[in-house]
Amino acid sequence: MSDAKRPAPPSLRSRMPRLLNGLLWVVFCAMAGTGLLLAFRMPPGSKGGQGLAAWGMSRHEWGDIHTWLSYGFLALILIHLALHWRWFWQVAARKKSWPLILGFGGGLVLMAVLVLQPVEKRGGHGGHGAEHAGKAGPADHE
Repeated sequence: MSDAKRPAPPSLRSRMPRLLNGLLWVVFCAMAGTGLLLAFRMPPGSKGGQGLAAWGMSRHEWGDIHTWLSYGFLALILIHLALHWRWFWQVAARKKSWPLILGFGGGLVLMAVLVLQPVEKRGGHGGHGAEHAGKAGPADHE
């Protein structure tokens, strides 16, 4: 046997980008899959989403899974950006701060505009939902 040293096993730090990219891919595929399931196989409202189930879960339950996958994906993306900050600074921004501020700031503004949108109650769409349950309409009083 030779006394040559074996290479040290890869550290967690060196394996982190590959692990993170693998997680991003799996979560993205699951997120895309649940989104496509909801959009095309269990469409909302008049298109047929009422009463349908896949793997024993309703459209609402699949929507919850889709939402939590999205939160996980967002967290993984933020970790990915933090780990690759040096690349952003040296390559993408060419050591200038304004492209990073413009890019990240623009993304944050877009996110804030969407999250902070005012919401309103819309009526007159066929009586779907709990707010219409048990209410008598004009035809019920004749």
